[in-house]
Amino acid sequence: PPPAAAVAAAPAAYAEKGRASDGKWARRYEAFTDDDFKGFETTSTGLQYKIVEEGYGVKPTTGQKIKAHYAGYLENGAKFDASYDRGSPLAFEVGVGRVIKGWDEALLDMKVGEKRMLKIPSNLGYGSPRAGGGGPPPPRGGSRTRDWTGS
Repeated sequence: PPPAAAVAAAPAAYAEKGRASDGKWARRYEAFTDDDFKGFETTSTGLQYKIVEEGYGVKPTTGQKIKAHYAGYLENGAKFDASYDRGSPLAFEVGVGRVIKGWDEALLDMKVGEKRMLKIPSNLGYGSPRAGGGGPPPPRGGSRTRDWTGS
């Protein structure tokens, strides 16, 4: 199936220390190409990721409330959502189905402060448009950015 979206991450903990990320590192202005995904690791579920910047501390645990900044793009480079634009990270319990499966999987494996680009296949995202999946415009691939911190 076509990829649904991709994700990257940086911690909302920075905001608490006055070092908030403005999301510039994850901005996208053009369509993705195969070169954009070179060097990505692939998990057993098909989630692809690349660590952009190492994090610190511990990884969150299932059910832990975290805050995550993100920017989501389709494969053609069109942004479909971004917490950075609202100036407020998304707070939710990670690993319990409050967000798409690809986010849960990735965020449970990330340390605070880690920046990661993800390429999320449709079965871990919003589903196939032909299968009646919801979410953003027909998910075809792209990039998301994430900041997280436990709270």
